[in-house]
Amino acid sequence: MGVDVIRVISNILMKLKFLIRTSLLQVILIMTFVSLNAQNLTIIDITQAKLGEIPAETIFEKIEFVPLETHKDGLLNMKEATFYLSEKYIIGMNFLGGAYLFDRVTGKFIREISSFGPGPDEYTNPLYNYYGFDEENNNLFAGGTYTKYWECINIETNKMESRINKPLSENNNDFWGAYSPWFLKDNTYISFVNNRTGKDKIKLVVFDKEGNIMNRYPNSLEYNRDGMSLYPYFYGIFYYYNNHTYFKEFNYNDTVFYVDESKITPHIIFQLGNKQPLYQHQNDANYNKEKYLINFVYETGLFVLFNFTYFTETIHASGNTFGKNSTVHTGYFDKKSRQVYISSTPDLKKSGYTVNGVPAGFYPMSMNRNKEIIAKIDPAELIQNKEKIAPPFKDLFQNLLEDDNPIVVIAKLK
Repeated sequence: MGVDVIRVISNILMKLKFLIRTSLLQVILIMTFVSLNAQNLTIIDITQAKLGEIPAETIFEKIEFVPLETHKDGLLNMKEATFYLSEKYIIGMNFLGGAYLFDRVTGKFIREISSFGPGPDEYTNPLYNYYGFDEENNNLFAGGTYTKYWECINIETNKMESRINKPLSENNNDFWGAYSPWFLKDNTYISFVNNRTGKDKIKLVVFDKEGNIMNRYPNSLEYNRDGMSLYPYFYGIFYYYNNHTYFKEFNYNDTVFYVDESKITPHIIFQLGNKQPLYQHQNDANYNKEKYLINFVYETGLFVLFNFTYFTETIHASGNTFGKNSTVHTGYFDKKSRQVYISSTPDLKKSGYTVNGVPAGFYPMSMNRNKEIIAKIDPAELIQNKEKIAPPFKDLFQNLLEDDNPIVVIAKLK
């Protein structure tokens, strides 16, 4: 038995008591998989993470800063803006707002991508600002909870070229919470299904473009909806690695799975110790204060990147308790040394990968198949710390205004 396998089994046994308390299903999956194929299971022990400033050059081989043109027809809200990256474009989006094309090299505004409305080639439902871009087919997805299909807006032609029917089921309640489709291959897609009642039995559904169901993957986790007035509408976290698809549930689960049209297999487990959020109490943030809610994962041959949200205060509204003043933090797992690093100060007051001479950190927001992540920097932060900007970047940032569009960071992983 190899050293890695022994380490995996040892780590699992040490954390077994905690895992039983949080999820009996996960224990069954883990132990079954260890007995069959433990050498392929990666354990990332966050409790042993090293916290501190991390120069971006540690894990990225190329880093570009692209100030986006501030155009009256393509204004982005710095706080809520999210981004996708294609081979030629930067796609900027506002939450429940429009989507805009910018040149990926110069940042020059090109045009809005379609528009919201009932007209030809317009979308009638919100665009997905996370995991809603099909890089393979250049499509942005628009959809709503109660719609029967997803609209596919091609960013090259600026037209709604097709639709993907939502999965059909004998029980119409099954897939109310289905998020956007993730392209698996050919005519096959997979969607994460939100646990809307707290006791829904389906986690993932595999289907074709016509909505015909090819497979369902079960959900055995439950949470308490007492007094809860809002339904969860989380995105499923998906990424491609070695041309395969991997999935993690948003925030409250600690396992990354390999998924395809026929099987689901545990691939990565985050050991969070006392930072593990409680799935069964996701409607009450008081239970999840000072926990690590992982909401981004990406992987290469050398690293596993992750982001997590962290909060220490709560607020009560609409029958729910929410985290207040949440901060986002980022880190990575070095596959060779098996060490975890979190790019934050030990008190979690400051976060983000840093570049010498740029007085602002950044964290990944999305990624593409070319191992490139995209992030954003607030122009106001640079202006407030302009005396710390090094000469190589002074010309690039010299004409910034505080309310300009964000500065985009494109960084390619080693």
